[in-house]
Amino acid sequence: MKKSRMQQMAYDYIKSNISEGRWPNEVHLVEQDISRELSISRTPIREAINCLIIEGYLEKEPNRGVVVKKQTISAKEFIERTQLLELLLSNYLFQLQVKRHQINLDEMLFLLDEMKQESDYVGKTKTLETILMVFLDAMDNQLVKQLVMTNFEQLLFVKFPNVPLLFLYDEVGKCLTSICKHIDTESYDLCRKDIRVFFNRLNLELIDQQI
Repeated sequence: MKKSRMQQMAYDYIKSNISEGRWPNEVHLVEQDISRELSISRTPIREAINCLIIEGYLEKEPNRGVVVKKQTISAKEFIERTQLLELLLSNYLFQLQVKRHQINLDEMLFLLDEMKQESDYVGKTKTLETILMVFLDAMDNQLVKQLVMTNFEQLLFVKFPNVPLLFLYDEVGKCLTSICKHIDTESYDLCRKDIRVFFNRLNLELIDQQI
């Protein structure tokens, strides 16, 4: 069925916010807020939401209403992404060492502590994105930087049912905190070891769940 102009506007607005990562998984949609943002009535917004539910971008949850549907990736895809990230991040650490680039370690540690204090998924996700941007600030290649950010975001789509809900965030926090300390002492070999151990830990946990 062809969408009205207002419905198409609402559809494009919601879908782009999801696709471009401004609304992460499980964010609750409020029709009134979208209506105010777009200056249109709630009826075409509701129609657009129904379309996006059918297409798998949104879902209705009991007692919460409409939320961004949590995406998932397979164990194989997860391991492929961790292998790529280990390669890219290890190379980045090598570049930091050789070119003697600096990153803001104080800001990193402050944000890592902030992420640790966050109690909800959405808060931790937003803080982690900021942490990664600070960490990758010295990376010259913008395409590689975006590749790292995108693949890290994809890791958040996997579920670890046998460990606490925020397991991945806790592991990222431990790894990056250790890396900050080793960068401060210019122990880059230990930084690369941290990266390797971190991704091995995630992959082993995922494999254990498949057995």
